[in-house]
Amino acid sequence: MSTAAPAREPIDPRAASAAVSAVSRPRIASFPPVLDANPYQRLLYAELARAGLELEPRPRLRLVWLWRHRRSVGTLHFHWPEAYYRYGSRRRDAWRSWPLLGLFAIRLAWVKALGYRIAWTIHQVRPHESGSPLVDRLGTGVLVRAADTLIAHDAATAQEAREAFGRHAGAVEVIPHGSYVGVYPAGRTREVMRAELRIDPDSFTFLCFGDLRAYKSVELLLDAFAEADLPEATLVLAGGSASEELAQLVGEAERDPRVRARLEFVPETQVAELFGACDAAVLPRGDGGTSGSLILALSLGVPVVVARTRSYVELMDGEASGWLFTPDDRQSLRAALEAAAASREDAARRGANALRQAEGLAWPEIGERTARALGAAP
Repeated sequence: MSTAAPAREPIDPRAASAAVSAVSRPRIASFPPVLDANPYQRLLYAELARAGLELEPRPRLRLVWLWRHRRSVGTLHFHWPEAYYRYGSRRRDAWRSWPLLGLFAIRLAWVKALGYRIAWTIHQVRPHESGSPLVDRLGTGVLVRAADTLIAHDAATAQEAREAFGRHAGAVEVIPHGSYVGVYPAGRTREVMRAELRIDPDSFTFLCFGDLRAYKSVELLLDAFAEADLPEATLVLAGGSASEELAQLVGEAERDPRVRARLEFVPETQVAELFGACDAAVLPRGDGGTSGSLILALSLGVPVVVARTRSYVELMDGEASGWLFTPDDRQSLRAALEAAAASREDAARRGANALRQAEGLAWPEIGERTARALGAAP
């Protein structure tokens, strides 16, 4: 008695050709190129190199460059694509984006004609700041239609991509964002940093770290902290400011003697010491997108006050690694700040849990999974 062989899924010849191309042309080009200000790309591509995908050092999304590198580069990997299809983020610049958007579509068509594989890691479905939602919708739509591989760092972002792009999104691979454990040097001691920041040794101190931009809800944090019943607490805001308005807002907040601000880029050598001087981090943004700042705080063993969104709750293991508040709710954020400052011992326990959560985001496994998604590993 014979048994029928199980039916097999039909092979998409285009997908098979792209996978073979990625293996035979093992270099990968990152767009944008690797950023100095954030070690995320550096850590990712170091792992991909171990899997056989060597990073192209000077990629250009130009027709001539694409032609010249068609035999050595197999994959174009996009992270934040908006710089390639729009002129700027201001509304008055939107009209200038239309020619760039058209050129972006032409370049991607050329990319496909030359046999490159396209991958997009969707850090957020739409850019955070947009002068023209229509331009962003069309630009990301062009990219998602051309992409062979789509990656998101969490299930919530993957679901948002499916809802935004429909059938064009296809299968979105969920691969976590790797941790920053061991990346930043320890730096100076807590005592030295507190003295430099003029923080009382007994003050429970919150840190809002990273580029201060409108979508990060800095104003919400300043209002909540101003209203909080925390006379002995301190709030430190550290990082560059993307707008004069935000810089002015923070400057006015410094009239409160509990607020300290360093509106400048923080080099890698000073990141860990800054977190070490504080008792908890605060991420006031409520959109729930991928947050490198959240993973950074967890990696440095600092508990976090963060919005109650699906992706953040998963990263935090509920409230084991910090305190949750209702997104965009000033009173809820105020209550979370007060709860965090209620016990330094409890904060220390949650900080230890935060580090354990980050240690589970190991780069070797994440690099291997990413390489498989890109068709470059068995």
